[in-house]
Amino acid sequence: MSLHTPFTLIALLLLSSATLRADEPKPDSEFTTTDPKKVKILEDSSREKDTEIDHFRHLCPGLGGYQIIHEGGDLRSWINLIYDGGKTDLMNDTLSACPGQFPAKANNVVQWRGFRKGGSFMPYAVIYRMMSSADDAKQTRLETLVIIKLDGRKSRVVGHVDSKEGNEKAEILADKLCMP
Repeated sequence: MSLHTPFTLIALLLLSSATLRADEPKPDSEFTTTDPKKVKILEDSSREKDTEIDHFRHLCPGLGGYQIIHEGGDLRSWINLIYDGGKTDLMNDTLSACPGQFPAKANNVVQWRGFRKGGSFMPYAVIYRMMSSADDAKQTRLETLVIIKLDGRKSRVVGHVDSKEGNEKAEILADKLCMP
């Protein structure tokens, strides 16, 4: 047995473990919508007469056994999740994560972070954009990316990123805080 054999064996073991890690699924994203034209309207003050305050609840598609409830009122909106028949209440944590006044979902996009396994997408986090107005004379628009860790009925807001820092930072944070 030569001196090179143990080194060769170690090198082969390191290469094989690197190959195993390369084969592990990588985080990826899929997207769903909260567009009122493409979801089920459960209630909406725009369809009622003589309402005192704006309000709505829309049932939206989700992934991995989750559904989204996009809801709001009084110029604020957020998403909650339904899983296995139970609804999470993410309103307070979502609104607290957003600076300024009247935080509301900024667009119709919901980003899901997860892994692809055997042709299926297995989500572990949701990222979505909120906007609010700064309490200043200009009414400056503030945008925040909210991160939700998916944990069945115990899903919760775990972080947020100023949108100026970008989607990539929100994805990195979601992967760090939520990845199984």
